[in-house]
Amino acid sequence: MTRDEAIALVNAAIDSVLAREPALLDLGVTERALSHQLARYMSEMVQSPLSVDCEYNRHFADPKRLNLPRRDAIDREIRATTVFPDVIVHERNTDARNLLVLELKKPGEDTAYDALKLQAFRRELGYAHAAHVILGRRANGELVRQVEWVDG
Repeated sequence: MTRDEAIALVNAAIDSVLAREPALLDLGVTERALSHQLARYMSEMVQSPLSVDCEYNRHFADPKRLNLPRRDAIDREIRATTVFPDVIVHERNTDARNLLVLELKKPGEDTAYDALKLQAFRRELGYAHAAHVILGRRANGELVRQVEWVDG
């Protein structure tokens, strides 16, 4: 999957959520509810053997772990941390086709830790593409639809 294909896939899925699930944004549902819908529409656009999964916490049969700073560590200790990516496009039980990992946030939420996580997914598990999807409404009702691609 090229970056342009990843961009097209994510944008088409966001378009579907906005067109077909506007009540979710109006109601201010959680990022998990939005992630599920985003993944559902993405799964309609990818073909087997690829899968689109939410909160997929396995690396083969083991828990998916990354070397990340502990969130509560004062000394910034690095250790293997179990992770649950919001949405991934991959082929299960192989690292040969780890194509896309997304972290979804609502407007105004901090993305700094997730940026570290997305970089680690690329570096440690070989994901080709990674991005933050910021989707939702601000307090004034303004729609926020933003995709921030993470390199490295």
